[in-house]
Amino acid sequence: MESILEISQAIKQLKSNKEIYSFLQEILTQAELIDLSKRWRILKMLNEGHTQRDIAKSLNVSLCKITRGSQIINDKNAVCTKYL
Repeated sequence: MESILEISQAIKQLKSNKEIYSFLQEILTQAELIDLSKRWRILKMLNEGHTQRDIAKSLNVSLCKITRGSQIINDKNAVCTKYL
């Protein structure tokens, strides 16, 4: 996990949203970017009150991925919820 800390430090040093976007496009594959985007959309939809089944149908994802997102939304200490 040391590499994840290094990536976090690199992102922290980026100066703009455009640089962050470019950085993510450079280090992630198209499939990884799509997966990351879906995970964020799941969190947003859960936060907006959509049901897990509606999200699964809308985004064509498994309930397991949505359940993970639901656990994050329900965690009072989750960092993600600060940015939704």
